[in-house]
Amino acid sequence: MGRKKKNNALVGLEIELFTLDTAGKVASSADKILMNTLNDPYLKQECSTNMLEVVSSPNEMVPDSLSHLLSELDVILDAADKNNLLLLPLGCYPGSFEPTMRKNRKYAIQESIFGKEKFKIAGRCAGFHTHYTLPHGIFDEQLRMLKLIAHAKIKDNLVNSYNLAIAMDPCLTTFMQSSPYYQGVHIGKDSRMIMYRGGADLKSPDGMYADLHEFGGLPHYKQTTLDIMEAVSGRFEQWKSLLLSAGINLKVLALYQSVLSLNWSPVKVNPHGTLEQRGMDMNHLEYVAATSVLLKFMFKKFQEEHFIVKPSEIGIKEPFKLENNTIYIPPYNYVKSVLEPASAYEGLESSEIHMYCKRLVMLAENFTPRDKRILLRPLKKMVRERKTVSDMILKYVRKKGYSTTEPLPNHISKEIALDHAEKFRTSVDKMKRLVESRF
Repeated sequence: MGRKKKNNALVGLEIELFTLDTAGKVASSADKILMNTLNDPYLKQECSTNMLEVVSSPNEMVPDSLSHLLSELDVILDAADKNNLLLLPLGCYPGSFEPTMRKNRKYAIQESIFGKEKFKIAGRCAGFHTHYTLPHGIFDEQLRMLKLIAHAKIKDNLVNSYNLAIAMDPCLTTFMQSSPYYQGVHIGKDSRMIMYRGGADLKSPDGMYADLHEFGGLPHYKQTTLDIMEAVSGRFEQWKSLLLSAGINLKVLALYQSVLSLNWSPVKVNPHGTLEQRGMDMNHLEYVAATSVLLKFMFKKFQEEHFIVKPSEIGIKEPFKLENNTIYIPPYNYVKSVLEPASAYEGLESSEIHMYCKRLVMLAENFTPRDKRILLRPLKKMVRERKTVSDMILKYVRKKGYSTTEPLPNHISKEIALDHAEKFRTSVDKMKRLVESRF
């Protein structure tokens, strides 16, 4: 992503969308849309033919990134219309379907390592990712790797931002949760997270990364930049071992632009020179904008004022407490074993998650310029009412007379999908008006 000036970090956004037919069923038709948008570098294939990815150009201000994202959405919505297709902005399609996975080399390698059935999970999960430029002077753009030689304050900025990103994950996954159903079954408020990350803490032994936590699970806090680099090197060596075990020639490593590419964790240092937050469900644009603004000004404040992040029991009782230049976060084990599963299964019904989210929004609002705080309103309303998009979907199902403990009938999953595809169009138009007004 680079920088415009030395101190002006850039923000980038990535969204993944399902393609539907006009009846509300998943359609393996992303290529029909992409064929109408050839040579557009911001519209991309995903791992399955029923999904596509839209990325924004990196910009200093979130509204500018949003403006570019909206212009790209205009293009694909027009292409979708021409092909009688709709776009769904949820973390998982609420009903059951079989994705058609792409067979290009990188995806074939992942399928060989994770297994055919587990890799299909990726084709059923749509996410939202944000990027924020790494502290100036820490990234080698030619090697696409972190620098060992950097100013101590710069290295501290990276470590503190990295640990903050991990601590914020249970809040961000709660704010963006939109997947109460996976394959027609209500697993939790964030079924995508449960099935994608997997693992013992999420009670998901069949999750995609359940046996390969270091590649897709919530990473541990790090004490130094060297610790981050050692984790990168460790993943690279393990990936080589996995390739060899699968009978794959190590020459395929040339397909990866950087050793930083071999990571699909919720928080990662990206080979584009960014800190990427990638653990969230896809959702409607007002939540995309709100979460992006929250992250932008949290990271901006940290990097400019050299805040320290301190894991402590204070961070359990008073999470995100700011004292002088120190912000207290919970110990990692509390985030991983208590807050992550509470976010995934209970969301804002959990008293711990509700307090945790409320405290983060309060801090973020203090860091956000007044003219940008309007974009945080959806999060403030969500915390006040304790209702996420997942809660709204579950309420809809109950209103239709169905129990959330039983498999979702096909006609209801189609209704939900059509409803949110229509709401997505509305949210695009609404966000365009807001961004054009410049608040």
